[in-house]
Amino acid sequence: MASIYSSLRTISSSITSSSSSLSHTSLPLSRTIHHSSSLCFATSINYCKHTSKLHFALFSHLSVSASGHRRVAAACALPSSSTSAAASDIENQSSPESLEESAVDMAGQQALREAVRRLAEEDLEEAAEKYNLEEELFSEVHYAQVNAFTDRPFSGNPAAVCYLPYERHDQWLQLVAREFNLSETAFLIKRRGGKKRSLEKEVDHTASSPALLQLDETGKKLKEFSKKVMPDDNEFDLRWFTPKVEVDLCGHATLASAHLMFSTGIVEGETIVFHTKSGVLKARKISGYDEEPVEVNQEESTAEKKKYPSGRGVVELDFPLVIASECDVSETARVSNSLGDVEIVWCGKTSLGDYLVEVPSSKDVEQIQPQFTDMINFSGRGGVIVTAPASRESPFDFISRFFCPKAGVPEDPVTGSAHCTLGPYWARKLGKNKLEAYQASERGGKLLVRVDEMEGRAYLEGAATLVMAGVLINTVETQ
Repeated sequence: MASIYSSLRTISSSITSSSSSLSHTSLPLSRTIHHSSSLCFATSINYCKHTSKLHFALFSHLSVSASGHRRVAAACALPSSSTSAAASDIENQSSPESLEESAVDMAGQQALREAVRRLAEEDLEEAAEKYNLEEELFSEVHYAQVNAFTDRPFSGNPAAVCYLPYERHDQWLQLVAREFNLSETAFLIKRRGGKKRSLEKEVDHTASSPALLQLDETGKKLKEFSKKVMPDDNEFDLRWFTPKVEVDLCGHATLASAHLMFSTGIVEGETIVFHTKSGVLKARKISGYDEEPVEVNQEESTAEKKKYPSGRGVVELDFPLVIASECDVSETARVSNSLGDVEIVWCGKTSLGDYLVEVPSSKDVEQIQPQFTDMINFSGRGGVIVTAPASRESPFDFISRFFCPKAGVPEDPVTGSAHCTLGPYWARKLGKNKLEAYQASERGGKLLVRVDEMEGRAYLEGAATLVMAGVLINTVETQ
């Protein structure tokens, strides 16, 4: 089974043309495409019927005779470098009685070359969509589980990240999220429009831009320098699902997604751009991604060694601020009841539909006894952020907990989106824009929050740890 850490994608396909002249000859297509910023997908497809979708796709833009059709179908199975040999093999299989068809054979050979040339220039994903072959060509979905806002396994907030080769229906996404049964499952799709993954050309993602000119240190002479260009492969569509619903913003699953893209080398630049329901979000490498991969011995019988990422790194997320507006007395009382009638210092509500509740002390936060049956009836997303200043001996500025049973998450271990609200709240109260935060769940997690109210942004810095990876199987879409 292909590894998520590999940068080779192998597509193996066999096309059998059922005809008397070819005697059911099967010619394999075996093409290896190196693309340093893609996951590895291995697919084996066998089209045994003359009326397969792939045949129709080719016939739609190639006009040749019936015998030419058979040769074009066979030609699709060969790399362009083998075209002449393939044509010769096919011609050698012809009987002496068919020599009068030599003119047709030549036409077929020419169409063969043209077919291979066109296939070699096709963008793989676009061709799959165009010919309705996405499910057949990209049947495997790779995933990883990443613990966010922690530098060690078995702590922080675990999120599943699924790297999708093409778009799937919402129902399928929700079913997969329910299957993982984590607080969030992220679904990533590479955005097209940058550098294409073609059947023929390799893409150099480390290339620099043409040399530019600038003044040297003296300011009197020109010097040449080369400005490194960020790769085009850094933009993705990103969606988040709890076991019950899709959410508009999620911090820890975004951190997990960025960590997976950086640590596997899918994105080699310094920044990732995510297009989400909450607008454009960015993630930037901070540390931990320049280490050499760890070599792991495989079974002694193969004596192979495979390299895996070290698994740990630190990322900064660029998120929008989400300000809470103060609630009235009656609404504050409802929230207090849902927290076991705890004393409330301040209570507000955000545009995401979450309540922000300050209680007197960090001990009160730790001892909160939430009443989930009451919280389910809250409007909006219905989340409750409970917070307090950290104790004097603590290295943190504030602590918090987050409850959201309405979305299927009774208590979230570490919540990035909540800190888009906690950050500006405590920045104003404590008079500082850089804050050390701790979320006091059972698993626990820590963040560095930097608030820029002028730009309306919250910069959330946190570590992430890769703990497992695999491939989804038997996940045929439910209609």
